[in-house]
Amino acid sequence: MTSPPSALPFVPIPSQDRLDALDVLRGFALIGICIANVEFFNRPVAESGNGIPAGLHGLDWLVAFVVAYVVSGKFWTIFSLLFGMGFALMLERARTAGRPFLPVYGRRIAVLGLFGLLHYLLLWSGDILISYAIGALALMLMLFARARPMIGVLAACFVLAQLPGFGFAGWLVTPLVFAGLVGVYLRAERRALFPLVAIVPGSLMLLAAILNIVGGEGDMGALLAIGGALVLLGLLAWGFVQPERARPLRAGVAIFVLTYGLTALDGAMRHYAPQSAPVSSATSAETDSASATLLQYRERTARSIEEKEVLTNGSYADAVAMRLGHLEARMRDETGFVVVGVSVFLVGVWFVRSGVIANAGRHLPLLRRLAVGGIVFGVGLGLLSSLISTGRPAGVDDGGYDLANALTTVGSLPASLGYVAAVLLALYSHGVLARVRVLAPFGRMALSNYLMQSLVFSLLFHAHGLGWWGIGRTEQVGIALLLCALQIVFSHWWLARFQYGPLEWVWRALTYLTWPPMRRGA
Repeated sequence: MTSPPSALPFVPIPSQDRLDALDVLRGFALIGICIANVEFFNRPVAESGNGIPAGLHGLDWLVAFVVAYVVSGKFWTIFSLLFGMGFALMLERARTAGRPFLPVYGRRIAVLGLFGLLHYLLLWSGDILISYAIGALALMLMLFARARPMIGVLAACFVLAQLPGFGFAGWLVTPLVFAGLVGVYLRAERRALFPLVAIVPGSLMLLAAILNIVGGEGDMGALLAIGGALVLLGLLAWGFVQPERARPLRAGVAIFVLTYGLTALDGAMRHYAPQSAPVSSATSAETDSASATLLQYRERTARSIEEKEVLTNGSYADAVAMRLGHLEARMRDETGFVVVGVSVFLVGVWFVRSGVIANAGRHLPLLRRLAVGGIVFGVGLGLLSSLISTGRPAGVDDGGYDLANALTTVGSLPASLGYVAAVLLALYSHGVLARVRVLAPFGRMALSNYLMQSLVFSLLFHAHGLGWWGIGRTEQVGIALLLCALQIVFSHWWLARFQYGPLEWVWRALTYLTWPPMRRGA
């Protein structure tokens, strides 16, 4: 009796075996990310999410408006979709070849997180790589974690949170519970299991949030979002059991829409039915309770002032020290991304499992409907929200802007799906639109190009470089587009000689614990 063949080692896939469509999509997304990011090399990152700043006029205002409603929020969502697709492709290939997946992918996200940490500390506090690494860890927990180890980790977090210097551990409890419950939905074989463990605690969360809002407590958006998402997922799990491969799509869309839908509801309640301001004779406790959200905005304003001062007048060492001091607050903020980012990852997983990406040519009617409907609805919803508000006054608890921003963000997912569909349709066309394939090398070097953009922008706009901070929005976008054009040319030149981008090569070497050949023909 012959023994079964051993699994082949898990190694990087040759460049010719990559899905060209994914590289084109990465290149397309990277252009949008560059256009969106350049603003926050000229404006404090602490103001991200605050909309169009006051004081813009003429062409600068028009450029800012187009970026806010056509670009911002859409292209990081596309990259999150692609991240989920990449996860699903690696998992699929590992299972087909009988190779272990978790050790390799664990190293992959650990290295990505290290790149992100260095990017954050050394170049720019708007880094997204840390968020992707943490979101990928949550996705692994959803799909692979067992109950007993998860319970043990939760208990450890509770204990650590009580010790001096380990307060951050308490912030891990909510995303871990969330990941565990979504994992039950994705993997449960018994119909009643997930509805039971989701609807009951979700309903209690919603009830607690509503009571707190009625009682005049602070921002209950997160509690509303998580509770509502759990209830909806429970109902979906009961009513839609099969097919199992559709669960990531249902879960992802439900979590995303519920998160921002309930945030919009919270903003609407504060905007259209605001709480009366506390009178001067109110007690300190009453004042603190009524102004909790306002204090949060004022803290962000103080951080914004510090950031602007350091980046326009300080040294490079001052900038690194400032980012290091903000690191703990940044990591606390990642709790929200685990919920939102993972929801988009799950939609990306579905795209691969459904065959839409690998066999896009067979799904052209679906892609046409998605391109038209997604872009019209997604961008249109943002444009409608601009009638409510386009920006938040500094340090103000503005429910109207929170409502408008949440509606714009709800539209970012369908708009992003529409953009993806439009690029895939262009790839399968036979006219000039098919030339979008020129973006493939640019996207194949996405990590190197993304970090290069931050390096160039920091040297152009920050005080330790040329100090161009605060130039007009039109000039900012022009510089971003010029940089992308130069990177596209450079990427073609580089990949004509080498198989990987420089940082992609390092990433693969540390992921697979082998030295992949760098030069072509090696």
